[in-house]
Amino acid sequence: MTPRRLAPPTARRALSLRVTLLAVALVAGLYAGALPVYLYFRISRPALALGAVTEAVAEAAEILARRDGALDHAVALVRRIVRSPTLPADSVKAAQRLLEIGEAPLPVQPDAPIPPDLRAALSHTDAAISRVAAALAVVIADLQAGRRPTTARLGVIDDLDQVADDERTGVAGIARSDLLTRQRALRDAAYDVQRDTVVWLVTGGLLLTVLVSVVRRRVWRPLRELEAGLAQVADGDLTVGVPVRGSDELGRLAAHFNAMTRVLSDRAEEQGRFAAAGELLAGVAHEVNNPLMAIAAHAENRLADPAFEGEQRSEMTQILRQARRATKLLRGLLRFVRATEREVTNVNLNDVVRGALDLVSYRFGVDEITVGGRLDASLPPVQGDVIRLEQVVVNLLANAIDALRAVTPPRNLTVDTWVQDAQVSVAVGDNGKGVAPEIAPRLFRPFATTKGHHGTGLGLYVSRQIAREAGGDLALTSPAGFGARFVLSLPVASVSAPDSASSAPAPAPAPASAPAPSPDAAGAQAAVGSLAGLRVLIVEDEEAVRRPMARYLTRRGAAVDEAADGVEGLARLRAQPAHVILADLRMPRMGGVELYAQLEEERPELAARVLFLSGDVSQLAEPGNTPVPRERVLVKPVELAELERRIVAFVRGPGP
Repeated sequence: MTPRRLAPPTARRALSLRVTLLAVALVAGLYAGALPVYLYFRISRPALALGAVTEAVAEAAEILARRDGALDHAVALVRRIVRSPTLPADSVKAAQRLLEIGEAPLPVQPDAPIPPDLRAALSHTDAAISRVAAALAVVIADLQAGRRPTTARLGVIDDLDQVADDERTGVAGIARSDLLTRQRALRDAAYDVQRDTVVWLVTGGLLLTVLVSVVRRRVWRPLRELEAGLAQVADGDLTVGVPVRGSDELGRLAAHFNAMTRVLSDRAEEQGRFAAAGELLAGVAHEVNNPLMAIAAHAENRLADPAFEGEQRSEMTQILRQARRATKLLRGLLRFVRATEREVTNVNLNDVVRGALDLVSYRFGVDEITVGGRLDASLPPVQGDVIRLEQVVVNLLANAIDALRAVTPPRNLTVDTWVQDAQVSVAVGDNGKGVAPEIAPRLFRPFATTKGHHGTGLGLYVSRQIAREAGGDLALTSPAGFGARFVLSLPVASVSAPDSASSAPAPAPAPASAPAPSPDAAGAQAAVGSLAGLRVLIVEDEEAVRRPMARYLTRRGAAVDEAADGVEGLARLRAQPAHVILADLRMPRMGGVELYAQLEEERPELAARVLFLSGDVSQLAEPGNTPVPRERVLVKPVELAELERRIVAFVRGPGP
């Protein structure tokens, strides 16, 4: 089977969001750019033309006015010279200089922006002024020669000057008329632009409304819906869905979001069932451990009787062996589902493999699976959390078992360990169908599963994360189509790393220290390996568990008292103290934790003598409970010989 993929549902074809946004930007840019172009051709060109004509006409008018003014001054100077009794040479020279100014021609360029009629009028005026200058030049020449000009000649100059003035007046009128015409045209263009600008702005507002509507429908609304959906997911609602409004990028994103929430919801439901199963297992563990301990304790007591022989002894041995086997499996399962605290220590991966095999071993016989492989006996330790590493191996074994169930026997599963290049490796392989090439690249992604609705799609992803957190990796090394082989590799623990406190996945609590019996205990110091002289109070609500322990401890020399719960235990302790108090953690009316807290308040010296019995040590971490040292907890079912050893070590305290 192929993994579930987060593929969007088939939707109608829609314009790509990128194309839509590009079109919106292009339309907005063209619209915004068209306005200055329009203004340039509608206003700027007439305004520039008006400015150019005005400048050219003003320049020509200024030259004509300067020439005409110079000639007028020259004529007036000549008249003064003529009326003077003498002919002053300086005045004649001044008149000559003024004449030179008046004789300068009008420099009108052929390409100058001057209307034809105005150009013709300027040409006539220039010619008229030139005629005045020519007549005046003859008069000045006579003065320079010492001859006085006649009155008639001066009258001719006055007539020519009047004609030039009339021509200048005509030029001014034509120029003024042309400028007024151009100004009216510019004003009309300004009115048109004002009108067109209003129309342009109204049209732009309508276009902007359309563009905003398009962007809102195609971008803002889908993004807002996605944001709201993500907020609901962040609040814990995994049933949320968002509308898929097309097949564009945001539509596909919405489809992926809906597929993701569906997968998350399915996985959350499955994880919730797993968590509930874990809680149920933890709760049932106490109830199952008590009968297991009762069975094992009765069997041990019977086997301790030398007169108990023959077939019955063999059968009782089998009962004890099976009870211990069930105990081992139950402890492994409880440890696996209730591991909450991470503890990085030096770990032997062979022990991790053995613990994981114990947890899944019940499936080997049912599914006709043969287990093989080789564990390297000289394997160096690695650093990691033993429970999390066991989780990785259990997941690999479970995947291999599921793969083998799909093929016909023979079904072979191999587990190997070795060390190479400072890397310790564990390989789990099978002779199943293998991993398809198209699945292999997605195998370690979250929610990628080959088990359909029966898998979470998180096992290999989480396993690889655990391996990488420990400094190693998890990889698929088998060729496609030839069975699957996964290799977990971790670096060898450094020499300076702390020594491992566990050589097995479930470390037994270390012997605890407790104060020696008080002097008022009638001098009852226990001899090594014997409980003689010790007074032991067993506080246990299950009689089937309490009675075998009492008989065994009595046979080993202890004076044993019994109580069915914490309330009765407190009463017996008030009547007569004990050297060791064995208290079950979970009991009616008052459990071991409450008993311990009460003793710490009333009799601290007795609280220091409490050893706890429990099938689920996770109760110790529950909020509100008095902190209890883990080394003072005996996990049920405990073997009677181990119980004796722990009591002796507890009473003796730490060695010198």
